[in-house]
Amino acid sequence: MSLTADQIRLVRESYALISRAPTRYSDAFYYRLLLDHPFARALFPDDMAHQIAVFSKSIDALVENVVDLGRLHPELSALARRHVQYGVKPYHYAVIGAVLIDTFADILADRFTPATRQAWEAVYAETAGVMIADAYPAAAGLFDPGS
Repeated sequence: MSLTADQIRLVRESYALISRAPTRYSDAFYYRLLLDHPFARALFPDDMAHQIAVFSKSIDALVENVVDLGRLHPELSALARRHVQYGVKPYHYAVIGAVLIDTFADILADRFTPATRQAWEAVYAETAGVMIADAYPAAAGLFDPGS
């Protein structure tokens, strides 16, 4: 699946705004994730500082490569295999995607349009789809970003 030119533009423009927000989105993301989904706490280290920084760099890489997310396939595969070792299950990807996109929506408020949401959902669906397919071959094709 490839994104349209308009979706690419929306992801880049919205991320530029998100990145300049007074609250770091990665902090807000993890706060929301752990508040709404306490089960996830066991998947992370006690000190979240490194995790938060790595997460931001991962999203930076997605945005930088949004024109051709396939370039990130080797890194996404390696990341997915590490996630298996941490205890991540295929269904966790839908939770993470929903929290990420809702965090972006909260930060941008009315500037996070339905089209912007759809663009981010497309990015996440492609990314999570690759990761699930590589780490859990039996679950490939089962990811639904809307669940």
